[in-house]
Amino acid sequence: MSFKHFLILSTLTIFAANVSAQEKKPFRQLDVFDILRSKKKRAEHSKDTLTLKPYKLYISAFPILGYNPALGIVVGATFNPAIFFGSPANTPISAFAVNAQVTTQSQILASIRATIFTNKAKFILRGDWRLYIYYQPTYGLGSDIVGIDTAQWINPSGESGTTESNVAEPMRFNYVRLYQTLNRRIIGKFYIGGGYYLDYYWNIKDTKLNFDSGKVYFTQHYRYSKDNGFNPSTYCTSGLLFSLLYDSRNSCLRPTRGIYALMVPRFNFTWLGSTRNSFTLYTEFRTYLSLSKRNPAHLIAFWYAGSFLLTGHVPYLDLPAIGWDTYGRTGRGYIQGRIRGVDYLYGEAEYRFPISQNTGVLGGVVFVNASTCNNADRSVKLFRYIAPGFGVGLRVMLNKKSLSNLTIDMGFGLNGSKGLFLNINETF
Repeated sequence: MSFKHFLILSTLTIFAANVSAQEKKPFRQLDVFDILRSKKKRAEHSKDTLTLKPYKLYISAFPILGYNPALGIVVGATFNPAIFFGSPANTPISAFAVNAQVTTQSQILASIRATIFTNKAKFILRGDWRLYIYYQPTYGLGSDIVGIDTAQWINPSGESGTTESNVAEPMRFNYVRLYQTLNRRIIGKFYIGGGYYLDYYWNIKDTKLNFDSGKVYFTQHYRYSKDNGFNPSTYCTSGLLFSLLYDSRNSCLRPTRGIYALMVPRFNFTWLGSTRNSFTLYTEFRTYLSLSKRNPAHLIAFWYAGSFLLTGHVPYLDLPAIGWDTYGRTGRGYIQGRIRGVDYLYGEAEYRFPISQNTGVLGGVVFVNASTCNNADRSVKLFRYIAPGFGVGLRVMLNKKSLSNLTIDMGFGLNGSKGLFLNINETF
């Protein structure tokens, strides 16, 4: 950690420590639009400040505009509606994330992701649907970071613009993801369910792959595909899953208390369209420790995620990697796909604190994370290499009723890796 980075972290932490002195002052949650209103309109609006209504859309959105030599000019938007499908007193808010982007390099990125709670949270539906005409560098398997690469920005879909290191192996591919699950409450906050997952890649092109005599270069993607019985230009993973879930969070957008625990065995079959049979296990755990009775958003949050291949073979691009979770939030400090392995473990802790003490419009975070994964080809096991990340961020409340906020994070990793991460709603 450089002195500059240490100074930033120290300043934010010292500033946050002053929160305890504000505990006796009244707290009323506002959002950025309240601040922009005149005093008269703000007073009128405050009469209905936190009245929540079922079946009413609460919307957060902002445009996306960027540039990268690999992607060209990127233009798009993210649209994040939220709604209660029942009484807000006993039904958690349902959240959607709709993203659409195009680039001057003929790339298309479209996604719809949702967590839906039916009335009284009897059922939970989760979906992750994507269509990518895409470009991304890959770096082989394992969590040992070599070479230097700098992510310039990471947008709300998780995709990034990056200055690549000489160890990067650029790839272009078309991709369809179709994930859909349904969970039913059994007792209390416990749910069981199932679903269907599809990952289909085609028109895969390894830019560095070269068969010319005297210039032969086999990429790690090509070698892995050939060694494990996959066509390097197209493959599919199609499977059924079983889900065990415990979810006592008070919100999926900005949780301040509760526990989220998930276990998902996934069975991929050739008779369902998979290129190879396989059996994988995904596990996840999140929890939140409040530090203030007055403002519950002042807290420490913890996140664990682990993915394991139990039997069979999974295509290279389907192996677990940072930034490829549902909302593209893992691994702040590294670009999407920078760390990838057959088995994968991820952990993160985040300290969240108010900056605007009495309104909650502005907040800040300090976070640390770590990733580790294996590489059987080089006999590299889990925990032999651990890739840490850390950073600081700003939170801007966009909608006080849905508690949707704009998140702006600066993350740092090994070997000069860093990036500016933009999103709507908390990281986890």
